[in-house]
Amino acid sequence: MSKDKLALLLGSGHSSVLSWRRIYLKGGIEALLIENRGGFKKGKITASVEKKLAGRLNNPKEGFRSFIEIQQWLSAEFNISMGYHAVNKYVKRKYGARLKVSRKSHVLKSPADEAVFKKPVQRI
Repeated sequence: MSKDKLALLLGSGHSSVLSWRRIYLKGGIEALLIENRGGFKKGKITASVEKKLAGRLNNPKEGFRSFIEIQQWLSAEFNISMGYHAVNKYVKRKYGARLKVSRKSHVLKSPADEAVFKKPVQRI
């Protein structure tokens, strides 16, 4: 049976059939049954770093202005080197953070000063 016909019957690509054949010839059925998946890489950001990052993201006075600033902070504070896109995706996925959106009001705004502006002016 040809590799193309077998691939069509199995519903997979012909290159997969060739690699399965190569594995079978090398180690038999036992080699084919070994589960060899990737994706079990340990994360660089530990639980303690995650806690400090969450605190910094939720703090309006000492927050981050950009993902590059988070990347530099991780590198300086914890010696964790991550790419820009990795930091971007992690922060967005984990915290739902959107750092490029401006705040609606100033962080240091005083409620007492705000009340003065809201008082009506007396007309003479």
